[in-house]
Amino acid sequence: MKILALITARGGSKRIPNKNIKNLCGKPLIEWSLSTLKGIDNICDILVSTDNESIAELSSKAGAMVPWLRPKHLAQDSSSSVDVSIHALTWYQKHHGGIDGLLLIQ
Repeated sequence: MKILALITARGGSKRIPNKNIKNLCGKPLIEWSLSTLKGIDNICDILVSTDNESIAELSSKAGAMVPWLRPKHLAQDSSSSVDVSIHALTWYQKHHGGIDGLLLIQ
C-alpha cells in the first residue's frame, strides 16, 4: 500500500504569523509533523504544499518533497483543502505514479 502524506503549510497564518517555522520544544512546529510521518509504515512520500519559501526550505532540509511553491489562488484564506489536495495529487501522480491513499495533515 502506498500512502502519500500531504502537509498543507500556508505561510499566511492570521493568529500566529509564521507558526509552521516557530520553535516548539527545540524544533520548528512543522518538523514535529515531518518526524512523526517518517515513522509511519506505508507512507511512500511526504509532500509539503506551501506558499512560503522559509517553510519550503526547512521542510526540504528535513526530508520532505517540496517541488514548488503553492500558487497564490490556492494560498488564500478562502482556499479549500480539497483544491490544494487535488493540485498536489495531480502533480505527484504525473511525476511519481499512482497511490492508494492520501493522508492530509493540516
